[in-house]
Amino acid sequence: MATRRSLLLASLGSLTAAAGARLPARAAPALQKIKIVIPQQSVFVLNYFGAKDAGVFAKYGIDLDVDARPFAGFLAGLPSKECLAVTYSGIDAIEKINEGIDWAIIGGGLTVVQNVLVPKNSPFKTPADLRGKRFGTFSTGAGSFKCVRAALIDGYKVDVIKDTKLQQVAGPALTKLVEDGQLDAMMNISSLNLAAEAQTDKFRVLFSPNDYWKQKTGYPIVWAAPLVAWRSWINEDKTRAENFAKATAASFQWLEKPENLETAVKNHGALAGVTKPEDVAEYKDWLQHKDMFMTDWSRKAVDAQWKFLEVCQRGGVITKVPPENKYAVFVES
Repeated sequence: MATRRSLLLASLGSLTAAAGARLPARAAPALQKIKIVIPQQSVFVLNYFGAKDAGVFAKYGIDLDVDARPFAGFLAGLPSKECLAVTYSGIDAIEKINEGIDWAIIGGGLTVVQNVLVPKNSPFKTPADLRGKRFGTFSTGAGSFKCVRAALIDGYKVDVIKDTKLQQVAGPALTKLVEDGQLDAMMNISSLNLAAEAQTDKFRVLFSPNDYWKQKTGYPIVWAAPLVAWRSWINEDKTRAENFAKATAASFQWLEKPENLETAVKNHGALAGVTKPEDVAEYKDWLQHKDMFMTDWSRKAVDAQWKFLEVCQRGGVITKVPPENKYAVFVES
């Protein structure tokens, strides 16, 4: 016969089990929504959409909303606060900081992959030969263009704005104009420049800004598009901002794996402007060997980037260099 104590314990156990059965399962933490505005026909289509599809951003607690626009629309996204953080035209960001807009650089990003290209049979031997010639770009407002301009002034005393016959032309038409001999040299938006560089029977590299800066500092130039954010957004939730910086760096590293690149191209290649096998091969080469992205955000890496801003100031590309200790955030020790 059961004792009173054993009956009481059995009853308590049944009540506890019943109560536990009624408890709802603990919900997973809600993802924080972050919207970004990126340029179409660029590598950002591949790393952001592709890594989002693969769950990279969700791993860092982020529900990423990606809005891909033509380049001018992309440039308007961060200043208008349609997004509050994104990989943004770097030198343009510095100019806006100098004008009093309270932005900060919170991580690395796209380096200046846009080499200056000329037709394969061009007689030009050095960038000094660009003087007086017809030079094309997709946007004089792009961070990559401003970086190329500063590096050419620093290394060869050639200012493509003052010393060449500069033309601003939409990306797809720009490549055709150089191919047809109507322009002598160009730097195009990232995907189209890499596509042209892959056509070694038609184009060759005259100048590599990344190689130029790596020879000087050991680092490529990140000012094509570092990760930029409104400081008010950072201060509102520093953990969220740091997680976004880490997730973005992880998206770059995700794309560096060939199988991931192929998946991203399969799903988003048309929007990125990367569709041909030779284009994909060029991207693989850059991603694995040529520092397309800079994810190192250590003090030494950041110092090298601020030294390039000094080059930009000397060349008249920017008016002044904002303090590194104030405007470089989340720098790793």
